[in-house]
Order: sequence, then C-alpha cells, then structure tokens
Amino acid sequence: MLNRDRSDHALPTLITLLVVGILLMTFDVRLQGGGVVGVMRSGTQTIVSPIQQAASIVVNPVADMIDSLSNVASLREQNVALSAELAEAQAEIVAVQDQIARLELLEQLYSLDIDAEEIGRTVANVIGRPDAFDDAIIIDKGTRDGVVVGQPVIDTNGYVVGRVRSAAPGTATIVPITVSRSGVAVLVGTQVGQLTTQLFTSDMRLDIIVAREPVLAMARVVTSSASSAFPAGLGVGEILHDANPQNGSLTAQVRPFVDPDTLRLVVVLAWPPDPISGVAGDTIPVEEATTTTTLPEGSTTISTVEDVS
Repeated sequence: MLNRDRSDHALPTLITLLVVGILLMTFDVRLQGGGVVGVMRSGTQTIVSPIQQAASIVVNPVADMIDSLSNVASLREQNVALSAELAEAQAEIVAVQDQIARLELLEQLYSLDIDAEEIGRTVANVIGRPDAFDDAIIIDKGTRDGVVVGQPVIDTNGYVVGRVRSAAPGTATIVPITVSRSGVAVLVGTQVGQLTTQLFTSDMRLDIIVAREPVLAMARVVTSSASSAFPAGLGVGEILHDANPQNGSLTAQVRPFVDPDTLRLVVVLAWPPDPISGVAGDTIPVEEATTTTTLPEGSTTISTVEDVS
C-alpha cells in the first residue's frame, strides 16, 4: 500500500515541476524582452559559433591561397606587358641617342675647317670594319658619289683616317694609315719626317732623317705640305715619349688620333681640288726646242723636241 501511494504522488509532482519550469522560462524570456524564437536563435548561435570559427580556420587559408595564386598570375601578365613596354622604350631611347650622336658628328663636320681652299667633301657611313682577315674599312659611298681611288679620308674631327683603295658604284674600301704600307709625310714643329706602320701594334714610327732638335711627348703630328697623299695640316697623332736626335737623325713613337674600330662617319676629300693642276705640279716643266733637219733632196723640215732635262 505504501509503494502504490508513492508512485501515485510522483507523477503529479513531475508534471507540476514541468509546468513550473515552463512558466519560469516564459517569465524569464519576457523579462529579457525577447521571444521564444529569439531565445532559440540565440541558443542555436551559441552552439553553431564554435563550428563556424573552426570552419573559418580551415577554409580561410585555402581561399587566401587561391586568391594569392590568382594575383600571382595577374602580376605575371602585368610584368610581361611592362617588360615589353620597357623594351620598346629602351629601343626608342637608343634610337634617339643614336640620332643625337649622329647629329653631333654632323655638327663637328659642319664646323670642320680643313683648309682655306675649298675642298669637296663626301660624307659616308662606315658599313664594314676591320677584322682578322682584312684591315680595310668599307663605306656606303662610291664612284657615283664622286669617290675616286687614292682620295684621302678623314674623320669628323679632321684627323687622318687613310686613303681610298678601291671604289665601286655604291661602296668604297679605305685602307687606314695604321696598316698602309705607304708612309705619310708629316710635320712635328718645324721638322719634317716620315710616318710608317709597325707590326703587332697600332702605334706608328716617326723617322726624321735630318733632326735639328728633340721632339717632346704629346707633341702634335700633322700632315706636311710635302705629302702627295694628304692636304697639309691634318692631325695624324701625337708623340708618345720624348726623343732626342742620334747622329743627326731621330726616331719616335706616335699614337694615331683615329681608331678605325670606332669610326661611324668618315669624310672623303676630293683632293687635290684641281686634279689636272695637282698632277702638273708634280711633273717637270717641258720646254720645246726647234731643230732643223736637212733631207737628202735638199729640202728641210722643222720638228719639235721635248726637253725633259
């Protein structure tokens, strides 16, 4: 009897506690100013929030990595485009610098004072440089531009380069004085000497047969009026070291002003200005003499004889 009474009282008590609990929850919710849905939402958020944080810890680095890879690919494309633009800009700068250098050379040429006497000039570009097989220089001007074999060639500073060895209609070949087997008559101060090439060096040898005084280092060597290949007064080079006469003669080393490997523009001189007078000036005047010869029949004839003595 006692056990049955206890079980009969337990069920009403449980129901009463549940009702009281629900009432208390409802009362608490109302006190907080939120509804039941809000309370459930808050509870759900409390449960889900740790899961969201854990997911963000895993997912965010992957998303960041994908974004980084996308950015790297975009940066590479931009880098390629910028590199192309930079190369194009550098090419334009080089072209402008080349034009400026050419303009400076032409300005030097314009102000070049070769001689008081007007001498024809042909400006030419160097299109072939000395190499291991040939020391000659090739230019882009030839016979149709007035270039003739034997004409002297200078650079834009007025320094001696060499002479024209051969000429075609559109090109010509120049032999620099540093490799030519023909010497150059030069002047150092008031002394006349001969400048010749040397093996295995670009320096030249100066020989003054009748030396009256020493020559000093840095002294300027110019073409002499005795030269038949170049106009007088053109710069050739400078004395490397002091040299004193030995037994009346003198030998010195000369460094040429022109390096054929660095030439870009040259000037071919139409020299001498009057080829006929230039040739006539190198020949011995001809005198005419009249002689009378008696023929066997008694007739006479008059003839002209050239006197080359």
